[in-house]
Amino acid sequence: MVMSSRGFRHLASRAPATIQAGRAQYLATPAVADNESSAQAQVFADQAGRAFDSATKTGLIELDRGEAMGVDYPATTANLLARYLVLREGDEFEFDAQASSVLCYVMKGSGRSFQEDEMIEWTQGDVFLVAGGTTILNEAPNSDAVLFVVTDEPLLAALGCTALPFDEAQILSAHYTAKTIAAQLEDIGARAGESARQANLGFASSQFEARGCVAPAIGAGFATLEPGADQSPHCHDVDTISLGLECDSVHAMVEEVQVGWIANAAMLTPAGAVHSQHNHGEQRLISFYVQDLGPRNVRTWEPRVSNKPELEDVEIPV
Repeated sequence: MVMSSRGFRHLASRAPATIQAGRAQYLATPAVADNESSAQAQVFADQAGRAFDSATKTGLIELDRGEAMGVDYPATTANLLARYLVLREGDEFEFDAQASSVLCYVMKGSGRSFQEDEMIEWTQGDVFLVAGGTTILNEAPNSDAVLFVVTDEPLLAALGCTALPFDEAQILSAHYTAKTIAAQLEDIGARAGESARQANLGFASSQFEARGCVAPAIGAGFATLEPGADQSPHCHDVDTISLGLECDSVHAMVEEVQVGWIANAAMLTPAGAVHSQHNHGEQRLISFYVQDLGPRNVRTWEPRVSNKPELEDVEIPV
């Protein structure tokens, strides 16, 4: 039987709501709160303490905010998951990240990482990138080691995707050595002259040089700030995870709240938050940062002058 369009309309008017209609949600734009908790920084001091505690065994320590973000998988930001990887001398540790990209910064020690027929030999201060989806074997044969590992696992989890096998992976491995990083930072300082008070060295890979990133969802680099210098307030439209490596007497101002840097502890600065760094110590601030690019490029801008009254210091979630 062929039903006319009029018949279909009559049937639809009597039918219950469809499954698809039940999935549709409608959101009213909320009023802006006077004190937006989403704009607060978060410092992962407990996780850093565990990572550098000599009693901690070999393994991964997650910086997981998934429950607070309303998702049922580990996540530090919407698209990225950060972890500390602790390797005790002589130990081996394997992990298999369901991610397109795995970025590692060597905070302490030396060792090797193996993936299929590739090996990267790393030491303190190195940064390296490998593909996800294939087991990575890590070992520290000569000393204890701590790595800071960032993947885009939450992005794939949100999309319901699995990582490609090694021979189909879209990410090629890359190795940024500590020696070359130091030389690049010195070159930036020399080109800027004696008046330069800060420097920024961003990373890219040969695949994504045009986009200025190491992987489609991950931006990374190093930033420095000379003793006594104050960075101008600015904003990014992405979440930024920063590690203070040399940060004696350094603090950040995030949405008018002072946040002290803690050596080796990751700090999350939310997208859109007005922030700046202030070095009141006697040594140069050096920080390693990772940004959640998601599907976009990063924009940085200086905020408009705020007419908001000064806020009292509040306790930062740790």
